[in-house]
Amino acid sequence: MRLVALALALFSGLSAAQEYETSVGFGHQYGGALGAKLAYTTDSTKVFGSIGLIGAAAGFQSVLGEDTRHAFGMVVGSEVSQSEDGFFFVTYDYHFDGFMQKGWLLGTGVGVTRQDESGLFGDTGDVETSMAMTLTLAYKF
Repeated sequence: MRLVALALALFSGLSAAQEYETSVGFGHQYGGALGAKLAYTTDSTKVFGSIGLIGAAAGFQSVLGEDTRHAFGMVVGSEVSQSEDGFFFVTYDYHFDGFMQKGWLLGTGVGVTRQDESGLFGDTGDVETSMAMTLTLAYKF
């Protein structure tokens, strides 16, 4: 029920939507490695889902001021190499041609990853949570 309420809250603010946007890139926003993202966009906000070669993610971004090249947001997801039990990052992206324009973006973020701990004979059953940094490089179509 909480998930439905969260989804309704996110999408209720998108009534003035402009378009859908697709992009390809590298990083946790793209499922941990090379992946594709579909975003529902307004002039100042994007809600997205992505799938990559080793995982999947979902999140949102928003511009805070007049300069639409700078976007802040968050991303959650899972990928098999470093965070099979999930990740969460607060992100910053720089859109070279602007938030709503096609073109390149470069981003970073800080957050946490959760991974099963491995011992001599396989998984120990414990989950390790650690701080991490992410980098993003992508092209928007």
